[in-house]
Amino acid sequence: MMFTDWHEAAIGKTHNRMNFDCGNADLNQFLQRHARQNHEKGTTKTYVALDNSDVTRIHSFYSVSPASLIYAQVPGAISKGLGRYDVPVFRLDRLAVDKSMQGQGLGAQLLLSAGKRCIQAALQVGGVALLIDAKNKQVCDWYKGFGAVPLNDQPLSLLLSFKTLYAALSASGRL
Repeated sequence: MMFTDWHEAAIGKTHNRMNFDCGNADLNQFLQRHARQNHEKGTTKTYVALDNSDVTRIHSFYSVSPASLIYAQVPGAISKGLGRYDVPVFRLDRLAVDKSMQGQGLGAQLLLSAGKRCIQAALQVGGVALLIDAKNKQVCDWYKGFGAVPLNDQPLSLLLSFKTLYAALSASGRL
């Protein structure tokens, strides 16, 4: 089942952050205490999936920021053809879905949305992939299901190439 009754927006004061619970205290605390302030300061940008019938209710969120990786860390499938310099990427700082919405495909939809946003930025400033730091092996395996590949030296840190994301966005009609 795919949940579709939502829309995306930049985090704002009117969004009810206190009722969000994804089951992970660190992610809940980030959303409740730091996400909006960080968004306004420009350190990381946070976007929320809001219920279409209650625009204050947050179903899920993600945060992204620019980053770079040392060339040697980048798997060959992504580094092939790149110069041997730092590799420009965007970091998926956080992605979480409220417990009441888990298992309905919203996490996958938000991952694609984050990917699309980063691809659009990369068209202006450069970038080749989404960097993901998985919290554990189960989360790591979930991202691998979308085509993410581990960094050469950190098995829980993954890269999801913009080429792979673009193909998924195209296949889902989201371009």
